[in-house]
Amino acid sequence: MAAFEILAAVVAVMLVFYYYMTSTADFFAKRDIPHLPQTPFIGSSVDVFLSRRWRGKVWQDWYNYAKTNGHKFLGVFLGRRPMLVVCDVEMVKTILVKDFQHVMDRGMYFDRQREPLSANLFNLEGREWKALRGKLSPTFTSGKMKSMFYLVRACTDELESYLGGEVQKGGEVEMAEVMAKFSTDVIGSCAFGVEANSLKDPNAEFRNMGRKVFEVDRLRVIVMMIAETMPWLRSLLPMPLINPQVKNFFTRTFNENVEYRERQKVVRHDFIDLLIQLKNKEAGHEGTDHSATGIDEAILPAQAFVFFLAGFETSSAATSTCLVELAHHPEIQEKLREEVDRVLAKHGSITYESLHDMTYMEQCIEETMRLYPALAGLPRVVTRDYQLPGESPKAVLPAGTRVIIPTYAIHCDPEFYPDPMRFDPERFTEENKKSRPHYAYLPFGEGPRICIGLRFAMMQMKTSLAMILRSYRVTPSQKSEYPLQFEPKSFVTRLRGGNRLRITKR
Repeated sequence: MAAFEILAAVVAVMLVFYYYMTSTADFFAKRDIPHLPQTPFIGSSVDVFLSRRWRGKVWQDWYNYAKTNGHKFLGVFLGRRPMLVVCDVEMVKTILVKDFQHVMDRGMYFDRQREPLSANLFNLEGREWKALRGKLSPTFTSGKMKSMFYLVRACTDELESYLGGEVQKGGEVEMAEVMAKFSTDVIGSCAFGVEANSLKDPNAEFRNMGRKVFEVDRLRVIVMMIAETMPWLRSLLPMPLINPQVKNFFTRTFNENVEYRERQKVVRHDFIDLLIQLKNKEAGHEGTDHSATGIDEAILPAQAFVFFLAGFETSSAATSTCLVELAHHPEIQEKLREEVDRVLAKHGSITYESLHDMTYMEQCIEETMRLYPALAGLPRVVTRDYQLPGESPKAVLPAGTRVIIPTYAIHCDPEFYPDPMRFDPERFTEENKKSRPHYAYLPFGEGPRICIGLRFAMMQMKTSLAMILRSYRVTPSQKSEYPLQFEPKSFVTRLRGGNRLRITKR
């Protein structure tokens, strides 16, 4: 009898769980929204569920299916969670700008108590995000970039010295790793006020921690999927999203450097200076409702941490990938080198002002970010019930509904970019940019939540590329893989197998 009762209880639990996992299956149907069916427990794609394919490719399939069938959007499921894929650039503009108040947040999981580094500008929501964004924006103006340029330039000198040593050893380099070291040194200097020494020391702690941030094992992928599809369940699981070693290192490094600067009255005109100013300002307003202002002192290390995440991985990946494309397109490389030589002859050296004259370089970077955007899609979540414009009165997305703008799919749409897989910087001449919709290119996002550090990223990328092309030539390595392939398990765009190149002195 006891065995029967246990069996009945197990069956009952399984039935309840099955009902819960399938209870959203009619979400889109009852709202007259075109959609793909839901497979119980899995959602609309087993490839996403098992991380068998890079999600950008899966979203591209959905995007193409929607456009082929004349749909502006398509309903899909991540597990049991409904998600709307936006497949029309005019609607992209509406969601990112015009109706921003309805679709304001990114819907990313964060837990300020258990994982304080997750409470950063990228993840924060509502009034808290808006207040913090307003406080941090002044550090990313053109004037602030110019005042920080000397820090980036110093790291570029170290990069030139490092590459010179590699040339003497034979010139075979893993460019993705080289640019990751360079970016680590830049962000360590500008965001944490320390010399990371990644280019000098193969065992540099900053670089090791940077690797750990992006380590993606199977268990962590499962936890991330749970956080994305069932955030209520994620809060019950003990495994942190952020490696505890990473959390302790970045928090300790930030706090130690703030303490040192305040004690020694050091000013470097960088990101950490602004955070110190915010900390001191908030200290003078004890009792303030920090949930309204978004400047709780405890979350300041998280802002330096997200600056590291955003600036390190995206800039290093874009720069190394650009170099790979230049290696495989020597005629484009020579044209870019001619521009670098001409501009540097005019300015005398690599200066902040000289970067602005390198327009073809900017085209090459933009084309790289078109083909290899840092994020496969821009995540959003409905913050208040949202009637889809021009659709059936039933087409109302309730608050909490996930929305994805498939950046990679839009960037590879032949309607906007003929022969889309071909690397062609001419797509980004001023004339050609005016010939297509503005929202057909979204490497940094758009609207009020556009990437706050885009000027810094461009400065970092252009400075390193100018130095490399001034002094070296890059050609494909016999060990390199081309066309480049995406790493399916990564939540940011990462390439499988690295970017090996051969580098020689001019």
